[in-house]
Amino acid sequence: MYPKCKEQAKDKKILGYIINAVLAVLLIYAAVYLLQKGTIFYRPESQKPLGVLAALPFLLRPRRRATAFELAVHDILVLLAASSFALLLTEYVVKGGIIVGNTAIWQGYVYHAAIFGLVYVFVGSIRLTSCIGMGLTLLYALIDHYVTVFRGTPVLLSDIFAIGTAKNVAANYSVPVELSVLQTLAIAVLFCIAVWRMRRVSTPRRCQFITCSLLLSGWLYGLKLAGNSFGFWQGNLEYSEWYYFCRTAGNAIVEQPTGYSADALAQITEEYDGTKEEFRPNIIMIMNESFADLHDVGDFETNEDYLPFLHSLEGRENTITGDLLVSTFGGGTATTEFEVLTGDTMAFLPYGCSPYQMYVKRETPGVVSGLAAQGYQTVSLHPYRATSWNRQQVYERLGFDTQLYEDDFGEEDTERLRSYVSDRSDYYKIFEVYRNKTPGTPLFMFNVTMQNHGGYIPDDSENFTQTIHLTGEYAGKYPEVDEYLSLAKESDNALEELLAYFSEVDEPTAIIFFGDHQPNVPSAFYDELLGNTDADRAPEEKQKKMVTPFFIWANYDIEEQQDVQISANYLTAFALDALGCSTSGYDALRLAVREQIPRINNAGYYLPDGSWMAMETVEPDTLLAKYQMMQYAQLFDVNKRDDTWYEP
Repeated sequence: MYPKCKEQAKDKKILGYIINAVLAVLLIYAAVYLLQKGTIFYRPESQKPLGVLAALPFLLRPRRRATAFELAVHDILVLLAASSFALLLTEYVVKGGIIVGNTAIWQGYVYHAAIFGLVYVFVGSIRLTSCIGMGLTLLYALIDHYVTVFRGTPVLLSDIFAIGTAKNVAANYSVPVELSVLQTLAIAVLFCIAVWRMRRVSTPRRCQFITCSLLLSGWLYGLKLAGNSFGFWQGNLEYSEWYYFCRTAGNAIVEQPTGYSADALAQITEEYDGTKEEFRPNIIMIMNESFADLHDVGDFETNEDYLPFLHSLEGRENTITGDLLVSTFGGGTATTEFEVLTGDTMAFLPYGCSPYQMYVKRETPGVVSGLAAQGYQTVSLHPYRATSWNRQQVYERLGFDTQLYEDDFGEEDTERLRSYVSDRSDYYKIFEVYRNKTPGTPLFMFNVTMQNHGGYIPDDSENFTQTIHLTGEYAGKYPEVDEYLSLAKESDNALEELLAYFSEVDEPTAIIFFGDHQPNVPSAFYDELLGNTDADRAPEEKQKKMVTPFFIWANYDIEEQQDVQISANYLTAFALDALGCSTSGYDALRLAVREQIPRINNAGYYLPDGSWMAMETVEPDTLLAKYQMMQYAQLFDVNKRDDTWYEP
């Protein structure tokens, strides 16, 4: 080789060493940065080993003439480092750093290691494995990040079934490219480049088999050490993101309740009978999007009452008012909808599941099909896209005769606030349906509004002006809350028009109104109202964010009630009974359960004395066990269930 060529080769080699050294330093710095960034409590017993694992393959590179065993060991070190970075990057981009406990850290690490181990089994190449595994990790982490940003809860397996709804909703959100996202991408790319620059021979296939066996053994041993414990009432802040996803996914199958049999079902149906009444008023049920009275969470001041008409209904003649316990916060509208229309509770279903996508796969008897059998004209109304939450198929299976969506609203005479159809225009459509119904035929309408849907960042919309704002200590601090409260005031104004209209009609008519969940305004606002963060809250305290207002109003005589505490699964049975309508055997069972357990959701239930119990197991030979069996039959066992028993 010519001297000049030798010199160039030498320079190139030195440059390569420098680049490798710089990459190693940057990655070690990145690991230290990620381990400390956003951490609530520094946990050296977990975080120091993670940092060491992240750095080892760059500090202990195999020699040029390394043996097959040495190459296999280095493969394992690279996989351990990749798993460390995958965990750290995911936690950073979603939570801002590691905030989980030591056990949860290692649970997450073991599950991340499983991703890279599986890829390695099929690919063999450590360089390709690192890049593919990191790509999969990043894809999940970014999806999880933006789902959390948009709705306040992490991505779950059930969201795969709701991808159509996610696409519709996402169209109304702007996707911010935060610094944390750019940093995450940059560190992941740096890691892949550093691994790719390791110009070393491939590990022989026979040693790859040994490596895979060691990885599997290590994974199983690590799982044993870290444990596989999981509490479904806890949120993702208690666990690493990937572990949380896998554990909730692993409980997506609904098993038969203990003691379930055809004989047990028959005994329960004989024990509980509904009531048969001739009275058939018009029933209009309205689930108002993100409608809540945030004073239920904590005290704050505003320039004026943002729900004056709702508050005026307390103690009003022929009116029942109170609070509704739901199973979702900030999103998951169809969860509350499912509980109300079927009478089922999320307490008996896997945490985080989406019943409309996963379980309502056939004709499902309940209030809709029962009222249709009584001669009601059954209509659903939702001023948004028909594809959301698989509603078209679900509504048909529940028994609705007619479905109305955004396309059924004329553009010229439809008011919009921001980009959504206003509650006022939504209610005008209800008036129109009522006027055009078949004379002498009672109407049952289920209406899901859209006006107050999430995305409360104030903008320059010409069709909406803020009228409510926080005063006192929170003045000017949370513009998103000001936006939401102003929207709630518009809903309140529309409510007054709604009841004024039906006060004048001749036919007996009832309105059942409730919010689906509280709004996903900044979590810092909730933290200030409650005096702590979500991670520090006891399960019972978290229920303050799971409450919305409800009322039942009629233009005929019903017994007035105030401060009624109820949960979404009981609402329909309670309303039919209060309105003097026919009820089903399933209604009778739920009303009996309510006497022992006044409120229940996917996290737990309240006893009559107000004490809170976590939802862990259902004791056999109890009313709750009977409820669980009848719910299972309604959703999953068409051969054993008696459809008419579920219908009023």
